[in-house]
Amino acid sequence: MEEIKRLVYSRELRWNEIMVIAMRLFRENIKVVAAGMLVIGLPISILLTLIQGRVMSMLEIADQVSAKTLVLSPQESVNLLQQMMTNNVLLMAVTVFLEAIFTIGVAKATKWRLEGRRFSASKAFVEAMSLEPVVVKVGIVYMILFLLGTLLVIPAIYLGVVWCLYLYCIALGGRRSVDALGHSRVLVRSRWWRTFGFLIILAAISYCWNSVLSLIFMLFPDNFAVNCVYTCITYLTQGFVVSATAILFLNRESGLFGMASLQEPEEVQEAEGEKAE
Repeated sequence: MEEIKRLVYSRELRWNEIMVIAMRLFRENIKVVAAGMLVIGLPISILLTLIQGRVMSMLEIADQVSAKTLVLSPQESVNLLQQMMTNNVLLMAVTVFLEAIFTIGVAKATKWRLEGRRFSASKAFVEAMSLEPVVVKVGIVYMILFLLGTLLVIPAIYLGVVWCLYLYCIALGGRRSVDALGHSRVLVRSRWWRTFGFLIILAAISYCWNSVLSLIFMLFPDNFAVNCVYTCITYLTQGFVVSATAILFLNRESGLFGMASLQEPEEVQEAEGEKAE
């Protein structure tokens, strides 16, 4: 592991190197990922399945209206539109505010495993939950700006890429305010296309893994419980994605700002204690 650590912190890695390292760390952290999947992913999956069910019902009504098989009054149409917008915002809020706990916990576990530190799954996710106030504060700004960006497709894609590391800036880079968005932009700005390609590769891997899971779950009846379990299990895929993105962040951060920028408070205290001695 020491050799991998030196590799991550010594030079800019190619995407295939990041994937290989991420897969190894993901395998070694599989118990942490599984714990996060059950403790955090399962409740979120129930929420997501409930909201997605409501969204699908409203889309069916909208399809019937567009096919002229169902007629709504102007007030009913406005109410339907408002409910669809509300549920879509709720979906985004769950992703931004609650899934962040899973992301930060797995990201911290990835860094600690890479550096050979001893830790437990509970420590990783307790620390992640302690950062929730920061996540909410930054996430509100992120949601507002991103939703404004979605009015035009190109700005939304650009912002989605330049801010893809903001949670890792909070989790691993010590950023505790909206400057996490700005710092993510600094890390991505000069390598936008490379980062975009990396995210496309991760999306393709996630799609393939989740497609296999979906085929397996087609053997079961389509009901609320099965949908919840399927959504929960996809957090295993998300665990690998987070591991790979954490390696990308650590590699970029150490290359641009040095390893000192990645020191956590307890590491700083240990270093100060050693100096005092």
